Amino acid sequence: MAEQKRRWGDRRDATLLRDVDSLHFIMGIIYPNRADNEAYIAERVNLEPIKDYIATKNYEGIPFKYTFFHVILTALVKTVILRPKLNRFYANENYYQRNKVTAGFVIKKEFADGSEEAMALLEIKPESTIDTIHEEIHQEVAACREQKKVNTTDNSMNVLNSLPRFLSKAAVRFIRWLDKHGWCPDFLIGKDRTTVRCSSPTSVPFISKAATTT
Repeated sequence: MAEQKRRWGDRRDATLLRDVDSLHFIMGIIYPNRADNEAYIAERVNLEPIKDYIATKNYEGIPFKYTFFHVILTALVKTVILRPKLNRFYANENYYQRNKVTAGFVIKKEFADGSEEAMALLEIKPESTIDTIHEEIHQEVAACREQKKVNTTDNSMNVLNSLPRFLSKAAVRFIRWLDKHGWCPDFLIGKDRTTVRCSSPTSVPFISKAATTT
Protein backbone atom coordinates (compact mmCIF):
# COMPACT_ATOMS: atom_id res chain seq x y z
CA MET A 1 0.00 0.00 0.00
CA ALA A 2 1.54 3.30 -1.11
CA GLU A 3 2.60 5.75 1.58
CA GLN A 4 0.78 9.07 1.44
CA LYS A 5 1.79 12.35 2.99
CA ARG A 6 -0.19 12.96 6.14
CA ARG A 7 -2.63 15.85 5.93
CA TRP A 8 -4.75 17.73 8.45
CA GLY A 9 -7.63 15.47 9.49
CA ASP A 10 -5.76 12.21 8.89
CA ARG A 11 -5.29 9.75 11.72
CA ARG A 12 -1.93 8.23 12.53
CA ASP A 13 -3.29 4.86 11.35
CA ALA A 14 -5.60 5.95 8.54
CA THR A 15 -6.29 8.58 5.88
CA LEU A 16 -9.42 10.71 5.95
CA LEU A 17 -11.56 10.08 2.86
CA ARG A 18 -12.39 13.59 1.66
CA ASP A 19 -14.10 12.93 -1.67
CA VAL A 20 -16.91 10.60 -0.62
CA ASP A 21 -20.43 10.49 -1.97
CA SER A 22 -23.33 11.94 -0.02
CA LEU A 23 -24.54 8.57 1.28
CA HIS A 24 -21.21 7.70 2.90
CA PHE A 25 -20.88 11.21 4.31
CA ILE A 26 -24.31 11.06 5.96
CA MET A 27 -23.72 7.51 7.25
CA GLY A 28 -20.73 8.78 9.22
CA ILE A 29 -23.06 11.10 11.10
CA ILE A 30 -25.84 8.55 11.55
CA TYR A 31 -23.45 5.72 12.51
CA PRO A 32 -20.41 7.45 14.06
CA ASN A 33 -18.78 4.32 15.49
CA ARG A 34 -16.88 1.49 13.79
CA ALA A 35 -19.56 -1.17 13.98
CA ASP A 36 -22.94 0.50 14.52
CA ASN A 37 -24.39 -1.31 11.53
CA GLU A 38 -23.30 -4.84 10.72
CA ALA A 39 -24.49 -7.31 8.10
CA TYR A 40 -24.16 -11.09 8.25
CA ILE A 41 -24.45 -13.79 5.65
CA ALA A 42 -24.43 -17.56 5.98
CA GLU A 43 -22.80 -19.74 3.36
CA ARG A 44 -21.74 -23.38 3.24
CA VAL A 45 -18.21 -23.99 1.95
CA ASN A 46 -16.70 -27.31 0.91
CA LEU A 47 -13.48 -27.68 2.96
CA GLU A 48 -12.24 -30.87 1.33
CA PRO A 49 -9.94 -29.03 -1.15
CA ILE A 50 -8.42 -27.09 1.77
CA LYS A 51 -7.84 -30.34 3.68
CA ASP A 52 -6.05 -31.78 0.66
CA TYR A 53 -3.98 -28.62 0.27
CA ILE A 54 -2.95 -28.66 3.94
CA ALA A 55 -1.98 -32.32 3.62
CA THR A 56 0.43 -31.46 0.79
CA LYS A 57 1.98 -28.63 2.80
CA ASN A 58 2.51 -30.71 5.94
CA TYR A 59 5.39 -32.87 4.78
CA GLU A 60 6.87 -35.37 7.22
CA GLY A 61 8.91 -33.71 9.94
CA ILE A 62 7.67 -30.15 9.40
CA PRO A 63 8.24 -28.35 12.74
CA PHE A 64 5.16 -26.10 12.63
CA LYS A 65 2.23 -27.55 10.74
CA TYR A 66 -0.10 -25.67 8.43
CA THR A 67 -3.71 -25.52 9.63
CA PHE A 68 -7.08 -24.18 8.53
CA PHE A 69 -6.23 -21.02 10.45
CA HIS A 70 -3.29 -20.24 8.17
CA VAL A 71 -5.34 -20.80 5.02
CA ILE A 72 -8.37 -18.80 6.16
CA LEU A 73 -6.28 -15.95 7.57
CA THR A 74 -4.28 -15.69 4.34
CA ALA A 75 -7.46 -15.72 2.26
CA LEU A 76 -9.01 -12.96 4.38
CA VAL A 77 -6.04 -10.60 4.33
CA LYS A 78 -5.35 -11.14 0.63
CA THR A 79 -9.00 -10.32 -0.07
CA VAL A 80 -8.62 -7.06 1.84
CA ILE A 81 -5.43 -6.23 -0.07
CA LEU A 82 -7.17 -6.86 -3.40
CA ARG A 83 -10.32 -5.01 -2.26
CA PRO A 84 -8.95 -2.04 -0.24
CA LYS A 85 -12.42 -0.57 0.32
CA LEU A 86 -12.95 -3.41 2.81
CA ASN A 87 -10.24 -1.72 4.90
CA ARG A 88 -12.30 1.35 5.68
CA PHE A 89 -14.06 2.40 8.87
CA TYR A 90 -15.98 5.19 10.55
CA ALA A 91 -14.65 7.02 13.60
CA ASN A 92 -15.57 10.39 15.07
CA GLU A 93 -18.24 10.80 12.34
CA ASN A 94 -15.61 10.55 9.60
CA TYR A 95 -14.80 7.91 6.99
CA TYR A 96 -11.22 6.59 6.86
CA GLN A 97 -9.02 4.31 4.78
CA ARG A 98 -6.54 2.34 6.87
CA ASN A 99 -2.88 2.77 6.00
CA LYS A 100 -2.01 -0.88 6.62
CA VAL A 101 -3.52 -4.34 6.60
CA THR A 102 -3.04 -6.09 9.93
CA ALA A 103 -4.29 -9.33 11.45
CA GLY A 104 -4.59 -9.94 15.17
CA PHE A 105 -4.97 -13.19 17.06
CA VAL A 106 -4.51 -14.61 20.55
CA ILE A 107 -1.68 -17.00 21.42
CA LYS A 108 -2.06 -19.38 24.37
CA LYS A 109 1.20 -20.16 26.10
CA GLU A 110 -0.02 -23.68 26.84
CA PHE A 111 -2.97 -25.82 25.72
CA ALA A 112 -4.88 -25.50 28.98
CA ASP A 113 -8.05 -23.69 30.03
CA GLY A 114 -6.25 -21.47 32.54
CA SER A 115 -3.24 -20.77 30.34
CA GLU A 116 -1.99 -17.22 29.97
CA GLU A 117 -2.60 -15.49 26.66
CA ALA A 118 -0.82 -12.87 24.57
CA MET A 119 -1.97 -10.75 21.66
CA ALA A 120 -0.12 -11.07 18.35
CA LEU A 121 -0.44 -8.55 15.55
CA LEU A 122 0.89 -9.15 12.05
CA GLU A 123 1.32 -6.52 9.38
CA ILE A 124 0.47 -8.03 6.02
CA LYS A 125 2.26 -6.88 2.89
CA PRO A 126 0.83 -7.07 -0.65
CA GLU A 127 3.53 -9.62 -1.50
CA SER A 128 2.74 -11.82 1.52
CA THR A 129 1.89 -15.45 0.81
CA ILE A 130 0.60 -18.31 2.92
CA ASP A 131 4.21 -19.42 3.43
CA THR A 132 5.43 -16.03 4.69
CA ILE A 133 2.36 -15.61 6.92
CA HIS A 134 2.80 -19.16 8.24
CA GLU A 135 6.44 -18.38 9.12
CA GLU A 136 5.55 -15.09 10.84
CA ILE A 137 2.88 -16.84 12.93
CA HIS A 138 5.45 -19.53 13.79
CA GLN A 139 7.88 -16.87 15.02
CA GLU A 140 5.20 -15.11 17.06
CA VAL A 141 4.04 -18.33 18.71
CA ALA A 142 7.60 -19.46 19.47
CA ALA A 143 8.55 -16.07 20.93
CA CYS A 144 5.43 -16.00 23.11
CA ARG A 145 5.84 -19.53 24.46
CA GLU A 146 9.57 -19.16 25.10
CA GLN A 147 8.98 -16.08 27.26
CA LYS A 148 8.58 -17.61 30.69
CA LYS A 149 8.41 -14.45 32.79
CA VAL A 150 5.25 -12.37 32.87
CA ASN A 151 6.05 -8.68 32.50
CA THR A 152 3.38 -7.08 34.68
CA THR A 153 5.14 -3.71 34.88
CA ASP A 154 4.66 -2.76 31.26
CA ASN A 155 1.38 -4.56 30.71
CA SER A 156 -1.20 -1.78 30.49
CA MET A 157 -4.14 -4.10 31.09
CA ASN A 158 -2.64 -5.48 34.30
CA VAL A 159 -1.97 -1.93 35.48
CA LEU A 160 -5.59 -0.97 34.89
CA ASN A 161 -6.78 -4.12 36.60
CA SER A 162 -4.87 -3.16 39.74
CA LEU A 163 -6.54 0.26 40.00
CA PRO A 164 -9.80 0.95 41.85
CA ARG A 165 -12.70 0.16 39.55
CA PHE A 166 -13.83 3.78 39.09
CA LEU A 167 -10.31 4.78 38.04
CA SER A 168 -9.87 1.87 35.61
CA LYS A 169 -13.26 2.66 34.00
CA ALA A 170 -12.30 6.31 33.62
CA ALA A 171 -8.95 5.31 32.11
CA VAL A 172 -10.60 2.96 29.61
CA ARG A 173 -13.06 5.69 28.58
CA PHE A 174 -10.13 8.08 28.08
CA ILE A 175 -8.27 5.49 25.99
CA ARG A 176 -11.38 4.93 23.87
CA TRP A 177 -11.63 8.70 23.35
CA LEU A 178 -8.00 8.78 22.23
CA ASP A 179 -8.63 5.89 19.85
CA LYS A 180 -11.71 7.62 18.47
CA HIS A 181 -9.50 10.47 17.30
CA GLY A 182 -6.58 8.25 16.25
CA TRP A 183 -4.35 9.48 19.08
CA CYS A 184 -3.96 6.20 20.98
CA PRO A 185 -0.24 5.54 21.69
CA ASP A 186 1.56 2.50 20.31
CA PHE A 187 2.17 0.90 23.70
CA LEU A 188 -1.60 0.44 24.08
CA ILE A 189 -2.50 -0.74 20.57
CA GLY A 190 0.76 -2.08 19.16
CA LYS A 191 2.28 -5.52 19.12
CA ASP A 192 2.68 -6.85 22.65
CA ARG A 193 4.12 -10.17 23.74
CA THR A 194 3.55 -9.51 27.44
CA THR A 195 1.04 -12.06 28.67
CA VAL A 196 -2.45 -11.29 29.87
CA ARG A 197 -4.46 -13.44 32.24
CA CYS A 198 -7.51 -14.68 30.38
CA SER A 199 -9.56 -14.08 33.55
CA SER A 200 -8.65 -10.38 33.62
CA PRO A 201 -11.80 -8.22 33.57
CA THR A 202 -9.94 -5.53 31.65
CA SER A 203 -8.85 -7.82 28.85
CA VAL A 204 -11.28 -6.20 26.48
CA PRO A 205 -9.13 -4.17 24.62
CA PHE A 206 -7.67 -1.37 23.48
CA ILE A 207 -6.41 -3.13 20.39
CA SER A 208 -8.89 -1.67 17.98
CA LYS A 209 -7.02 -2.71 14.86
CA ALA A 210 -6.85 -6.30 16.07
CA ALA A 211 -10.56 -6.80 16.36
CA THR A 212 -10.84 -7.70 12.72
CA THR A 213 -8.56 -8.23 9.84
CA THR A 214 -7.71 -4.67 9.17
